[in-house]
Amino acid sequence: MSGKKSKLTWAMILVNVLVFELIFSMPESMLEQAFEILSFSSANFLEVWRWLTSMFVHASPSHLFFNMIALYFFGRVLEDELSTGQWLGIYFISGIAGNIVYGLTSTAPAVGASGCIFGMLGAAMLLKPKEPIRIYLLPLPLGLIAVLYILTQAALAAVPTDVVGIAYMAHIGGLVAGSAMLFFFEPKEAFKGILWMALCLVLLLVLAPLIGLVVFIGQIILGVFDLIVGTVLILAAKLLFSWIWVIIQGFLV
Repeated sequence: MSGKKSKLTWAMILVNVLVFELIFSMPESMLEQAFEILSFSSANFLEVWRWLTSMFVHASPSHLFFNMIALYFFGRVLEDELSTGQWLGIYFISGIAGNIVYGLTSTAPAVGASGCIFGMLGAAMLLKPKEPIRIYLLPLPLGLIAVLYILTQAALAAVPTDVVGIAYMAHIGGLVAGSAMLFFFEPKEAFKGILWMALCLVLLLVLAPLIGLVVFIGQIILGVFDLIVGTVLILAAKLLFSWIWVIIQGFLV
């Protein structure tokens, strides 16, 4: 993996982190305004710029951390196999599709790259389902992880976003869009991927207790990393970037 050194994946992670740092370095009043201006919801469905801006805004350090972990793993798989244009197409079209599906099914404002990430997952699971992924630290086939993600999202999609605060319908919209685009770019591999995904589903059913244990332990370890990284991100935002908004406010006064 990483024959191209994953430059595109790392660049997108960097952009998301920088946007997070800038937004969370804002004073509280400006922070609230930023979320109002950049978020997406059914109420501002026709304000097309929000389809894009909402993809780069994250609601918390944990939101950013888990999205970027997934982008790191799934993005690299696709970057090794697809052109830059195809990779970017899957990323942005999946994000837009996720927003559209979400806007048609919920009224709460939403932010985050989750639609993009699930689009990358949808394409990666069909293109390289056998690829070992260490998202839970121990290696599991990408197709198996995808089945876990899909079953979880399908089970939770019926819960209103207002209750859980997570836009599961955006995840599903992105997943479907990314999978569909892989059929367009690599139809032969995509059809083979469907067969492997069926095998991964059987494997999950047979080895459910063992896989569940691996995922449970992995989630605990990721939770520790999430806490550490989140603390560092917030401190960095306040220490490194808050002066920007002091200057801007000085000009506006």
